[in-house]
Amino acid sequence: MAGVQLPVRPGTKLVLGAVLFCLFLSGAAGLVYEVVWSRYLALFLGHASYAVVAVLMAFMGGLAAGNWWIGRLADRVKRPLAVYGWLELAIGLYAIAFPTYYELCYGLYVSMVRSWTPGPAAGFVLKFCFSLAAILFPTVLMGGTLPMITRLVTKTLGEMQGRVAALYSVNSAGAVLGVVLADFWWIQAMGLSATVLAAASMNLAVGCIGLFLSGWMREGVEVGSVQTRAVEQAADPENGGASEEVYRPGDRFLAVFAIGLSGFVAMLYQVAWTRVLSLALGSSTHAFSIMLITFIAGIAVGAWVVTRARFARRPFRAFGFAELALAVTLGVSMFFYAYLPYWFVKLAGLLSRTEAAYPVYVLCQALICFGVMFIPTLCLGMTLPLVSRVAASAVSEAGSAVGRVFAVNTLGTVLGTCLTGFLFLPKLGLARTFALGVGLNAWIGLAVLTRTNGLRIRISTVPMLVAVAGIVWAAGPLFDRTWQGALTLGMWRPGITPPSRSEFLEVARTSNIRFYRDGAGATVSVHGDRVDGTNLFLKVNGKTDASTFTDMMTQVLSAQVPLALHPDARDVLVVGLGSGVTAGSVLARSSVRSLDVVEISPEVIEGAKMFSNYNRDVFHDKRLRMIIDDAKSFLLSTDKRYDVIISEPSNPWMAGVANVFSREFYANCRAHLAPGGLMVQWMQLYEFSDAAFDIFLATFTSEFPSVSLWRTDTADLVLVGTVEPRKHDVDKVAAALAEPEVKADLERLGLSNPVLFLGREVVSSEFGALIPAVGTRQHSDFYPVLEYVAQRDFFLRRTARRFQQLDENFSRRAETLLGQYLARHKLTKEDRTAFTRFYLAEERRFVDIMDSFLLRWLQDEPDALEPHEIATRFKRLEASAEHDALRYASLGQRMYDRAKTNPTLLRHYGLSLMRTYMEQRSVFYAPPTDHLSQVLQTLIDVDPDNQRLYQAYLAELAWDRGDDQSCINYGRLALLSDLPRGANKFKLDASAPLLLVTRMADSYRRLGQLKEAADVCDRAVQMGYFNERTRYDALLFEVTQRRVIAELAAATQGNK
Repeated sequence: MAGVQLPVRPGTKLVLGAVLFCLFLSGAAGLVYEVVWSRYLALFLGHASYAVVAVLMAFMGGLAAGNWWIGRLADRVKRPLAVYGWLELAIGLYAIAFPTYYELCYGLYVSMVRSWTPGPAAGFVLKFCFSLAAILFPTVLMGGTLPMITRLVTKTLGEMQGRVAALYSVNSAGAVLGVVLADFWWIQAMGLSATVLAAASMNLAVGCIGLFLSGWMREGVEVGSVQTRAVEQAADPENGGASEEVYRPGDRFLAVFAIGLSGFVAMLYQVAWTRVLSLALGSSTHAFSIMLITFIAGIAVGAWVVTRARFARRPFRAFGFAELALAVTLGVSMFFYAYLPYWFVKLAGLLSRTEAAYPVYVLCQALICFGVMFIPTLCLGMTLPLVSRVAASAVSEAGSAVGRVFAVNTLGTVLGTCLTGFLFLPKLGLARTFALGVGLNAWIGLAVLTRTNGLRIRISTVPMLVAVAGIVWAAGPLFDRTWQGALTLGMWRPGITPPSRSEFLEVARTSNIRFYRDGAGATVSVHGDRVDGTNLFLKVNGKTDASTFTDMMTQVLSAQVPLALHPDARDVLVVGLGSGVTAGSVLARSSVRSLDVVEISPEVIEGAKMFSNYNRDVFHDKRLRMIIDDAKSFLLSTDKRYDVIISEPSNPWMAGVANVFSREFYANCRAHLAPGGLMVQWMQLYEFSDAAFDIFLATFTSEFPSVSLWRTDTADLVLVGTVEPRKHDVDKVAAALAEPEVKADLERLGLSNPVLFLGREVVSSEFGALIPAVGTRQHSDFYPVLEYVAQRDFFLRRTARRFQQLDENFSRRAETLLGQYLARHKLTKEDRTAFTRFYLAEERRFVDIMDSFLLRWLQDEPDALEPHEIATRFKRLEASAEHDALRYASLGQRMYDRAKTNPTLLRHYGLSLMRTYMEQRSVFYAPPTDHLSQVLQTLIDVDPDNQRLYQAYLAELAWDRGDDQSCINYGRLALLSDLPRGANKFKLDASAPLLLVTRMADSYRRLGQLKEAADVCDRAVQMGYFNERTRYDALLFEVTQRRVIAELAAATQGNK
């Protein structure tokens, strides 16, 4: 900078431009903090509605205090820009220290709640106090920034309105950017801590700019007209004619009171809009962020309009019209809210479900939000700048006037949030809550306008209250039935969309709604099906979370699987009540002494009472204790240990739910498990990719390294995890199913038979933890990767399937409980009857295993006709490969004779036999291999070009029958030439070499030759058999390699 001479003082435009830029960045940082700090505080306060309100009260209360206190100081300071710079620096420095300070607050809170055990009221006060302690200091400073800058740039009452509007608009625009940065980029890319530091850097930069400008313009050094030139406004035609009149104290009092009431109504709308739009669009984190962006963007534009509109020259009158316009636009828009799900699905239905289309999908959500919220929020954005002008009696109190107006407005927003969530929504419902806001806005507008037109007509309070009450009452019969039916359809889930709006409304109005509640945290409804109403569906924010139809298998097995594995369990915890079926199944066990169920929504508890015929009337069982709280918050507050913890939350793409899939949550669960206890986690496979499944499983196994996977239905899994490997006595497990009430509970699923029940285990605890690759990202409270991946998977409608490659029901050497059971017990007539009844009961179930089971039946009873009759009831009688094998077999000896000169026919016959074998083998059935082995041996002689493939097949047969040494010998022959000549192509079956290496490695491992097992796995990588192209279908190889490496490391460590 040597030789560069700065002007004595910066120009007016430069100062104003720099100030606006600083406010823009400050607004962005402020919303980043709000998003991130809310997440931080929710980690120990929870996501229960009262905890969320406590955080909001602390945040908004701090802003109000800063508006009021620092606003009063602003009019007395001589260097407002310097003070502003120090405020921003202090905010940034606090943010840098926040993660450390948070840990202190977290530890203190946990120690207090565990030693004190407060009740609901005391718990709310405690959470509010800790929220206040965590964020009061920076929010007070944030609240003081706008009044301080207002004092800097305002020199006359006439320009005050325009300046405040410009500052407020720019600050709000920055807030929009803050939400975008935090939720759509920084949190998912950097995690919470780095996001806080990024926002802190913005504050520090702004603070430095403010201090530099203050020194450059010699702020506070001179007084009077000389200093004023640095910030005075150039000729501005819009503000030049602004009103200079000073309003009477009564006008100012009404204006300030009205802006507080307006803030109250604004948050009423925001809470109600959030609920309506979450029902219409889905409750994902991105959807909530889009709603917030729309709300703030409308306010920013509304404030900007004040700087340009001629009607704003009479601010008090303009304020009244803005409130009336808000009431009218909101009232009219209410007639269209029922159509929102239909319009959104139609709009989103134009998109292909691809990665590239996801941003457009988010844009579709934004368009719906803007259509609903933009004009009303634009009206809201005009109110604060207008009232700020009315509230100031002199330019010398510009800072305190702005601070007072913003403080009262902010306090109104706090009150609006509390009353809307805890009182209006539960007691009035959505439609009447909106109507209350419309009535209050109309009241404000009329009260203001009657004072500005010279009429001095006094608006009587009682008639106005009666009118507002009338509006609220009328909204119920006018909207409730249609809204409840339309908004709870959950049309954002894949399904059938009514072809027209009229048909959509007809479906909505004829919905079989048995129960409906708008709660503080969610809208909960219970629906009967449209056929005969016998099946019930419990929906939370429009998403089905429990039912008596397809979900019964998951709900019952989530309880019966762990309690069969741990029949001596006494104390059980269930996270998420749902329909109460899981809780009822837990209490079917007479050995269970106590059951704690943590449910975040009181409305779900009410709705679950509709399921009394299915949940065994669980609420009348004295062993049940219902706890209304967030699961994470509850676990922090108790020292109780459980034998079994069952977690059944909603899907992780829903806002707030991913926190109970985090590493920290599982660590907390682990700390609350009794020795030998089981951790049970439900996980959906639908709307969930293989990558997301790996993240989830890597997270779960980080705390529970021994985990088995149980398939409850075609699209759901139950994971059973333990801290230490636990060997189960399969006979005791089978005996645990015989308890009368347990058997009756399972009988309604058709799963009371031990063979069927044990067959639900698809991956044993030997393999479960090995599925995700080493280094797979884990989902953490501080780095919530799963939450964002799951949102994309929901849009893309992906399904996690890769783990199915490990399904041990199709293995001859299954290490599952079923494999152990069949090694000790023969199949009985009862087993066959139960198996047949179960697989014939529902077409959605897999039939591959049934094919193999029927072959086992025929093997045991060759003359039985019943297996053939049962087979006719399946759509697929036999595997396609078996048809080919039978066709070639009809050629008889001619095929063998031909093979001496042309092995084509025999080659295809052998390949068909091998494919048939692999399709038919299972834990139940070992297909005969004598003939297949003979054909493969013959092909080795007559088809030398492919002899390595046939040797690989013989190795597979040897592994299946437990002959590990023969498997290794055949494998060596098949891979003999690989190292000197390069990898054999295995052109007839590209998957064969990797499967061969997998079997060889496992055989070496079983023989205790771990070094050789590791070497053969390394060879597969060197030869290119395992690469990016083959990775997806190579899960069995990956798992075997990881198992070998783990056992080799353990053996090496043991030798030391």
